[in-house]
Formats: sequence, structure tokens, C-alpha cells
Amino acid sequence: MIEAYLRANNMFVDYNEPQQERVYPSYLQLDLAEVEPCISGPKRPHDRVLLKEMKTDWHSYLDNKVSFKGFAVPKDAQEKVVEFSFNGQPAKLKHDSVVIAAITSCTNTSNPSVMLGAGLVAKKACELGLEVKP
Repeated sequence: MIEAYLRANNMFVDYNEPQQERVYPSYLQLDLAEVEPCISGPKRPHDRVLLKEMKTDWHSYLDNKVSFKGFAVPKDAQEKVVEFSFNGQPAKLKHDSVVIAAITSCTNTSNPSVMLGAGLVAKKACELGLEVKP
């Protein structure tokens, strides 16, 4: 049934035949020099923030009234640090601590190859030294 659907929509690929001609309805050109690193959030995955603007944006989010991009954190609470123990190690949390990081997207769950790619990026990041704090 799945193969029939993919064939009917010109999406079927037989990976056992590397010479199989691929037909695409359109092509996209992308200048990688124009791609800028970005992150999602702070509240919704589609709230894109350029990485180079994150620090400035984050501090404005703390100050702004509670809204789409606001948390209304009082100035005296913005620098507060909470100390605790995690797995026997001392740790600290403050308003700019990263407590959850994910390589994910709403599209990953519907596209297995993208999900696999996200996993490979995470694996490579760990191999290059990314680790959990503390």
C-alpha cells in the first residue's frame, strides 16, 4: 500500500538501483553564505531568533511584560542564582541557564530521514565534546 502510494505520487525510490533516474517537480538554489544560525523559542518552536541576536533578545524578554516575547521578571530577580546538588555535584541555575536542549521540529516526527539526521547531529556534537552540565 505504501509503495503504491509513493509510486502514484512519483516519490518512490528504489535504493537498490543507484542509477534510477530521479525526477523532481522543482529545484531550489540556496546560497549557504546567506544562511544564518538560529534557535527556536523562547516559547514556541516557530519563534525564530538569530543566534547573534539571542543575548540581546533574551534580556529584553526578561524585562518585557508577560506576552509573546516577555516574562516580566523583576530586575532584582533577573540575576538570582539557585544553587543545588545534582548527582552529588554542585550546580547552579539562573535565568539564562539552558536546562533543555533539543534538535527537533514538528516536521521531524513526520519525516524519518530528518529525524535520523537530527540524531546524527546530536551524536556528532557529543563526539566533539558536548556534554551535560554539571
